[in-house]
Amino acid sequence: MFLRSRKPYLTCITALCATASYTAILLLAGIAAACSGTGGTGECEGAPITTTEFASPGETSAWLNGSVNPRNCAETTYTFKYGKTTAYGNEVTGTVEKSEFTEFVQNFVSGLSPHTVYHFQLYATNIKGTDPGGDVAFETTGTSPPPPSVTTEAATGVTSYGATLNALINPNSTATNYKFEYGTKEKELNKSTSLQTDLTGSAFQKVSAEISVDPGTKYYFRISATNAGGTKTGSELNFTSSSSPWSIKASPNPEGATDTELYDDSCEPSTSVCTAVGRSTIAGVDSPIAQRWNGTSWSEQAAAKKSGATHTRLFGVDCPSETRCLAVGNYQSSEGPTLLSEIWNEGKWSVQTTPVPSEATSSELVAIGCNNTAECAAAGSAIIGGVKKAIVEEWNSPTWTLATVPIPEGAKSSQLDGVDCLWSNLCVAVGRYTSNLGTVKNLVEFWNGTEWSLQTATEPFGASESYLLDVSCSTPANRCTAVGSWKNSAGERVTLVYRFNGATTWTLQSSPNAPGSTSSILQDVSCAAETSCTAVGSRGSTKTFAETWNGTSWSIQGAPNPSGSASSSLSGVSCRSTTCMSVGWGTTSSGVDTTLSEFRE
Repeated sequence: MFLRSRKPYLTCITALCATASYTAILLLAGIAAACSGTGGTGECEGAPITTTEFASPGETSAWLNGSVNPRNCAETTYTFKYGKTTAYGNEVTGTVEKSEFTEFVQNFVSGLSPHTVYHFQLYATNIKGTDPGGDVAFETTGTSPPPPSVTTEAATGVTSYGATLNALINPNSTATNYKFEYGTKEKELNKSTSLQTDLTGSAFQKVSAEISVDPGTKYYFRISATNAGGTKTGSELNFTSSSSPWSIKASPNPEGATDTELYDDSCEPSTSVCTAVGRSTIAGVDSPIAQRWNGTSWSEQAAAKKSGATHTRLFGVDCPSETRCLAVGNYQSSEGPTLLSEIWNEGKWSVQTTPVPSEATSSELVAIGCNNTAECAAAGSAIIGGVKKAIVEEWNSPTWTLATVPIPEGAKSSQLDGVDCLWSNLCVAVGRYTSNLGTVKNLVEFWNGTEWSLQTATEPFGASESYLLDVSCSTPANRCTAVGSWKNSAGERVTLVYRFNGATTWTLQSSPNAPGSTSSILQDVSCAAETSCTAVGSRGSTKTFAETWNGTSWSIQGAPNPSGSASSSLSGVSCRSTTCMSVGWGTTSSGVDTTLSEFRE
């Protein structure tokens, strides 16, 4: 239903009546027609002028009021949009006749909730365009419903990495939203779970939510629930998460560095010695870093710099013996980013000659795997003809050779992010490629001692994208494990793990995800034995994450985060028997990246 009034027309008539003579009154009909402009004989002047005015609410209904000047345009329509937020979601419509003057419009809406705030906005459209009025809020009448009743209950399932928060809520017959508030300081609950909406009913119902936690930390939490009657919070309870088998080991940062990150590490067989590599930024210049763990502490090594390079970075390292390590990365020159390899031999690092793909405008090596002190394979990518392509370099001491690597048919781009070698006739490299349909998919390459060939790791059902970031192989059964991440239909990024049977088949394994997080990524993996693998990465993009394989299943291990860090991530791991060393970086509250090292006994 709608009502109209011609405001300028009435004003014109009133003015005439106040001053006209008897003769003028005889001409009233003609003058009225001229004042009103009824019929709108002129041309359409432009988009309508629209004003959202006021509402006249009842308990479950309201009259919505506004005004529209159609500006002498025919077929002017108007719409009242309304709802509990400015997203509205409901609407009623009407039309305004051709006129030069402002029309009052009104619509009746019903089915509203009592004692509830609503928003509405008037839009008008003609052939010249659309004009929106402003947003106006109103509240329906009626008795305010009672707020929800709540009780915080004890946390359950407490581990070193997560916990389940519990509560009871009675919505008291009014749609209720709720969340858990939590934090590490009493009465300072600065975090919350995602808001759950439209809990209904008139009896107490149990609600729960999983959260990620840091190991060995005390947490405080409570339930908070809201309906049209108000908000109620439960009492504040607490729990302490379990301790972790991982412990942080102090690692150096170059003096004057504004950012320092460790990307990979390797622990020598049968020793407690490990080497980690990465990069540091000093005065805006990236320099390579290498650090040595002697079983007790970390110390800096002098990584080699490419002559003439403006920036140098090391991304991957493998140490086939206590006296020899090889590292790969890239360096920046006037010709662009270029492949880099270094060898640690006789107690020092030196740059090696590494062939660059023909016509490459940019290239890098990000991972390396060695099966002995004289044979290795390094993996990465190069930009050739404007397209990123996967590349592999093979090292037969002392020479690097560019290998021929097959690319999936129709791939728009490809890259390799991880590689491992067991024997001279068994290497596996993993990464990703973008199909001709624009979908990111897993990429697996296999070396049989003669050539590289493609293998298939079928994407998880419903994956919108998936990629592999690292691979680790173990003897004597030649089993390999590849890890990474994939995005499900809900848009969540979850862990991805495949197991290789030593021949041709890759099988998708079930792997857990960080509780209470929509992002769980496995960046690196190390398998000390066929029944013992450890993978590390990040959860929620701000916390460290670790999982272990016992030969039967994967399970989460809580990994600590640096005290006071705004975010942290583990990017490399190396395991020997039951011990593991993992490296990465943490970001301070001021945004500075510093090295991170964690050890598991």
